[in-house]
Amino acid sequence: MRTNHIRLTDDSTDYIGPEKCSDYYGELTARTVPNAFGGRNPLAVCGYTPEQLRYAYGVTQSRERGKGVTVAIVDAYASPTMLSDANRYAMNHDERLLNPSQYREVTPPAYHHLTDGECEAPADWAVEQALDVEAVHAMAPQANIVYVAAASCDDTDLMAALQTVVDNHLATIVSDSWGGIPHSTYGDEDPATMAGYSALFQRGGQQGVSFLFSTGDCGAEDPSAQCASGSARPQTEYPAQDPWVTAVGGTSLAIGPWDQYVGEVGWGDRRSSLASGGSAWAPSAGTGQWRFGGGGGTSEDVPQPSYQAGVVPQALATTLLSGKPATQPMRTVPDVAMDADPMTGFLTGVTQKLPNGTVGYAESTIGGTSLAAPLFAGVMADAEQAAGHPFGFLNPALYSLAAGGAFHDVTPTSLGADSPRPGTPPATVVDLGLDGKGAHQARLYQLGDDGLLATGTGYDDVTGLGSPSRSYLRSWK
Repeated sequence: MRTNHIRLTDDSTDYIGPEKCSDYYGELTARTVPNAFGGRNPLAVCGYTPEQLRYAYGVTQSRERGKGVTVAIVDAYASPTMLSDANRYAMNHDERLLNPSQYREVTPPAYHHLTDGECEAPADWAVEQALDVEAVHAMAPQANIVYVAAASCDDTDLMAALQTVVDNHLATIVSDSWGGIPHSTYGDEDPATMAGYSALFQRGGQQGVSFLFSTGDCGAEDPSAQCASGSARPQTEYPAQDPWVTAVGGTSLAIGPWDQYVGEVGWGDRRSSLASGGSAWAPSAGTGQWRFGGGGGTSEDVPQPSYQAGVVPQALATTLLSGKPATQPMRTVPDVAMDADPMTGFLTGVTQKLPNGTVGYAESTIGGTSLAAPLFAGVMADAEQAAGHPFGFLNPALYSLAAGGAFHDVTPTSLGADSPRPGTPPATVVDLGLDGKGAHQARLYQLGDDGLLATGTGYDDVTGLGSPSRSYLRSWK
C-alpha cells in the first residue's frame, strides 16, 4: 500500500514550503511572472491552519469539538516524535495541546521494513502520521486519538492493525490515508484479500465503527499519467472502493481573509512552467500538463450498493473508467470530499530530515486525499458528539443528507464565481518553490482539472456528495 500525501518543499529549516506564499487564498498575487488567463494569479497558500479550516467548514460555529469520541488512525510504522511534534505544532499555532489522556499508540512487537519497493520508507510514513494526527486534532480538538501502527504496508499487516481496532473496540471512527490499485501491470490483487478487508469493514460497521479511506492522488489512475505508474488501466483504488467504507476525495479550497469559506473546485492540477526566456507559460515537460488530482470514478469490481441508487447518476454508475459500459450499476467513489490540493493544503509539523542534512522539526504544506480523510474523520468526531452516539457504517446516513443542504455542491465554477477575482475562470495559483533539483522555479497550476474525472451539479466522481457545509454538523443533532 502507498500513502496518499503530497508535499511542497523548499530549503528553509524553519518552514519547508514555497519561497513566497499567501496566508489565505488570493492574499498575494504573483507579480514577478507573466499573467495567465487575463489577470494576476494568486500565490499558492502557505498552508491553512487549524483555525482557518475549522471556521471554513463550520466546526467553529457548531461549537462541537469531538469531546468523548475516539478516532483511530491506522498507518504503517510509528514516529517516535509524534506526540511531541503534535504538541509543538499546537503551541506554534495557539491550539489546544494533546493531553496525556487524549493520545496513545498501539504498536506491534516488531516492524517489517520491506525492501521490494512496495512500501515507502518509514520516514515517509512518519510525515503521513503527523499529517493524520494533526488534521484530526485540528477539526476535533477535544477528541481522543489512538494511533495503531501496522508492522509494514503489506496487506496482511494493515489488516491486522484494523482488526486490532475492531477486536479491542479502540475507536468508533477509523481514518486511513492509504490504498492501492487492484489491477497493476504486475497482476491483479488477490480477490481473497479484498474480500477479507470487506468482511472486516462490515463487521466493524455493525459494531459501531466508521471506516474512512482516502481515494488516492492520481485521479482515475490513468496509465498515461506520470503519477499512475504501474496501473494496468484507469481504475479506482481499494480499499476506498469497498462498499462498507466511506471514500473521501479531494478539493481545492479557497479560504478568505476572515477564515470564511469562499469556494471549492474538485482537486486536479494542470501545471505549466515558464518557457525559455520567462515571458510566457508553457506545459511542463514530462508531465502531460496534468499533475495530480483526487481519486475517484466507477469501480469495475464492486456492484452499486443500495445507498447510492437514485443519488449517483445512472450514466456514471454504468460507465466504467475505460469508457466501456458496465453490465449493471457499479460502486462509484468518492462519497464525500474535503481539502486535498497541496496548493491549498494544510500546514503540518514533523521532525524530519531537513534539506541541509540535519534532523529537526519543521513545518510544511501537505495535501493529498491523505489530508481529506483525517479532516473528515475530525468532522465526524464532532458530528458524533452532536448526535450523542456512534454511527457505525456511515454511508446510508450520508446519502440520506444528499438533498438537504448539508454539503457544498462542488462544481467547475463554484470557486471561479466566488473567488477574490470574480468571474475569472479558471482558478489558478502560482507556486514559487523548488523544482526536483533544488532550483527555484515558478509554476502555474490551473485548478479543477482531474483528468478523466469531472465535477458537476449533484453527485460527481471527483467530490461525491460534496464537502461539509456550514449546516453539516447541525444535520446530525
